[in-house]
Amino acid sequence: MDSKMKVIRFSVFSIMILVSGILTADEQEIAFSHTEGQVLHADSLVDETVYIDGYLSHQAEIDEFSVSTVRSVSDEGIAVLDSSFRTVERVDGIPGTLEWISSETVRIERDSSGLMSVPEDASRPVLRNVPRFPDYPVKPGDYWSLPAEEVHIFRIRKSLYGPYRGQVQVLYNYLENLEIEGQTYARISIQYNIYLPVRSANEPIKLITGQSFQELLWDIENGKPELKTEDFEFMMVMEDGRTQEFVGKSRTTYRLNETLNSTGAAESLKSELKTVPGIFIEQIDDGVMLSVIETDHILFEAESAIVSEDQRYRLEKLARSLEAYTDRDILISGHTADYGTFEGRKYLSRNRAAAVADLLFPGGREGTGKLFLRGAGNTEPLGSDKEDRRVEILILD
Repeated sequence: MDSKMKVIRFSVFSIMILVSGILTADEQEIAFSHTEGQVLHADSLVDETVYIDGYLSHQAEIDEFSVSTVRSVSDEGIAVLDSSFRTVERVDGIPGTLEWISSETVRIERDSSGLMSVPEDASRPVLRNVPRFPDYPVKPGDYWSLPAEEVHIFRIRKSLYGPYRGQVQVLYNYLENLEIEGQTYARISIQYNIYLPVRSANEPIKLITGQSFQELLWDIENGKPELKTEDFEFMMVMEDGRTQEFVGKSRTTYRLNETLNSTGAAESLKSELKTVPGIFIEQIDDGVMLSVIETDHILFEAESAIVSEDQRYRLEKLARSLEAYTDRDILISGHTADYGTFEGRKYLSRNRAAAVADLLFPGGREGTGKLFLRGAGNTEPLGSDKEDRRVEILILD
């Protein structure tokens, strides 16, 4: 009898193990899916109100962009990402156009759960290891909690301070599944608090505290974020006791591309534009560069941002070629000869970039690609004044 009971118990235990390995109808394996060559764009709009010592200081809308390219994926599913974080400002008068201020590219490793490895000296991303998923199936109604990190570097009176690092415990709640146009998305809430006292001497900031409430729409099949919204409230307490409070909302949309075939694009553009004088095309690390260089064909008169009437046809032909790249971000950089002040050259070069953008995309850009402008002044000279009075159009990878 005892031996039979042992056999029965072992059989039931075996069945329990088999059943536990089967997903129920509602359970999902939620994870990042990494494919070499994929490019994920995150486009954020932040609506923020700032209070100084409890009094309203100002309100602002801030655009934030990041682009992460999967360079490789290991057998263990760990991806090497080159993530570019772009600082921009809005441009008045040209719909959908942003001024490129700077960018920082950081090489990151990330596993399928969302756990990151970031260089010690990197200031971006600010929030790390969010979202992060458990290594077991989950279903609507489930909660899980995992650690994350916030890293801040602040510019105060032209000096940089930080990085200030704060560990946070993030609470996740799998709210529901949504079916949108035949695709299944997980709706997940994300929330955390931060309390980061700064105990080092000679630091202008002594405390960073706040909270974030986020909702994430996750594309289960493709293993990527689709949409994220956030309500946040953060405060900095300064060394002198003054406070700065930031209260607002943000909305981030995501779009997926493949890495640009720079070689093929450069060859195609050279063929299309071979009869157009003064346009030089080359493949570079960031994409494909088209330089409109003024040698025998003057695009701008000296100290002017007005495109000469007899040279507009060059830009009209170029505009037609760019119609094939509506899903790509484009950066237009203006340049000047070495005359006048630094600020004057920067202002003129930015206006030259804007003038070319207005002729290339008179109604704004179509498609998902963004348009960025940059005034380089004379910081990247080629040699002669005519060559320096140029505009460069970069189709970004």
